[in-house]
Amino acid sequence: MNPSDLSIIIPTLNESQNIGRLCETIASLYEGIEIIVADDGSTDGTSEIVQELNRSNPSIRLLDRKNEDIHGLTISIADALKLVKRPYFMVIDGDFQHPPESIADAIKCFGQEVDLVIGRRDHVEEWPFTRKLISWGAQTLGWWALFIRRRQRPSDLMSGFFGGKVDLIMDLIENNNLLSATGYKFLFDILKAFPRDGTICEFGYTFRNREYGTSKIGKKQMIAFLRSLF
Repeated sequence: MNPSDLSIIIPTLNESQNIGRLCETIASLYEGIEIIVADDGSTDGTSEIVQELNRSNPSIRLLDRKNEDIHGLTISIADALKLVKRPYFMVIDGDFQHPPESIADAIKCFGQEVDLVIGRRDHVEEWPFTRKLISWGAQTLGWWALFIRRRQRPSDLMSGFFGGKVDLIMDLIENNNLLSATGYKFLFDILKAFPRDGTICEFGYTFRNREYGTSKIGKKQMIAFLRSLF
């Protein structure tokens, strides 16, 4: 396993203050890696920054979703997966909360020929109590939903830093009505149908504070997650 076998998917919405530096950091750390920025209709110049990067590095690509009928994190990732030609993919946030350096740990996991790789939040920087409570509640409800389905329950069900074998994940999407298109917990939706004998590798990392911009999590995303539970 080497970086040329891996596509990084970065879903974005108004991340102009972060996306250029993030793409350049990943490209410099991992020679030959592919980066697909799935932009969901940014109005702050995010897509233009990615297009400019593409002119000097064709491995940095833009998926412009501004004219799509359905918007959301989950559908953005699913659409980006359709463009991936490499055997493995990894999803990372566009705001530096997921450290680019930890992609190296994901590559080590993929080297073990596993089906699913999950970044586990071992430490979270300065979350307010309400955010911790929401996260705990989502993890607990998700654990029980997977328990009822008799599915595997990794340590961080709600991680946004994850990846897997492209062929396997695409097969799960196409043959199971499992994605909440307007939701934001793609990994959890996959786990609902993930094979009981599928292999999972986890690695720990520190979930950083957002450097610029604001969180996109709101009531709409929470309601979509609750609907996806059962």
